[in-house]
Amino acid sequence: MPERVIAFIRSEIKAIRNGKVFIFLACLVLATFLWFLNALEKHYTDHISVRVSYVNLPQKKELTGYLPNHLDLTVDALGYTLLRYKLRLVLSPLLIDVNELSNNYLTTNFSSKYSISTNGHKEEFAKQINNEIKIISIKPDSLNFKVSHITEKMVQVAPNVKSSFAREYVLQKRPTSKPESILISGPDEIIDTIKVINTKLIELKNLSQSLIRDADLIFPEEIHSDISKVSVQITVEQSTEAKFEIPIEILNQPKDILIKSFPSKVKITCRVGVSQFNKLNKESFKAFINFSERNAQLTKLPVILNNLPENILSMDYFPKEVDYIIEHK
Repeated sequence: MPERVIAFIRSEIKAIRNGKVFIFLACLVLATFLWFLNALEKHYTDHISVRVSYVNLPQKKELTGYLPNHLDLTVDALGYTLLRYKLRLVLSPLLIDVNELSNNYLTTNFSSKYSISTNGHKEEFAKQINNEIKIISIKPDSLNFKVSHITEKMVQVAPNVKSSFAREYVLQKRPTSKPESILISGPDEIIDTIKVINTKLIELKNLSQSLIRDADLIFPEEIHSDISKVSVQITVEQSTEAKFEIPIEILNQPKDILIKSFPSKVKITCRVGVSQFNKLNKESFKAFINFSERNAQLTKLPVILNNLPENILSMDYFPKEVDYIIEHK
């Protein structure tokens, strides 16, 4: 057995040396090439996808809603033609002339909707793609155009800031943008719903000083503006502690009795930004107990703080509840 294997290998090596294998391979390649050329001369039905670009839009109006950016075509063509088409690396988009296909209906009429049959324009589309390609069918079979009047509107910019602060530092005021408002344009039914334009999120950590950051604006679909970004100002300041002692008021006190609380005042401690310190005073707070909440189980009444200033950062007070006595007048 080993002798036969060795003899076979020797004979193959000899054949290779004689060039028989190379001749066979050359013939095989040539035959394959001729078969391929013959196959390309036949007609084939195939599917191709083409990009779409919509041009010649109605003046002072804008396309809204969904329109496909590709059309799927079932085509018939020679193999040569299909091969040339598929080997093209960059395909020019199919141009759909909106005004021409709608006979200027969307421009001259108040109506904002119009539908065309794609299969009704197969020959026009085929001329743009390749004269040697015959379009059998198109998907989607119709294009539904919807247009809206373009309007403009000034809207506020809303900075989107997420921040943390170094110890004893706080935000002095809400972040502001420059400009504070921008002019936007788009379909009127969308413009009417927009109250503000938000910025992309700005994340800041351990702030101890004021700063300015550029931020891109986030526009809803189909809304445009000449301004794409704004400067956002984040103003930081140190915080300080403020203390007040205010009297406790009595709510729902009957006319024929006199109620006294012990103690009669409450001590308030709060943290506030330095710029807000002088804006606080005793009148900034109100403390009371509600006599109507008393019952046999309650020996004390809770102290409630009301009318709290918006500019305080944190607050605590003492006592949280007080004793009371009732005196008849």
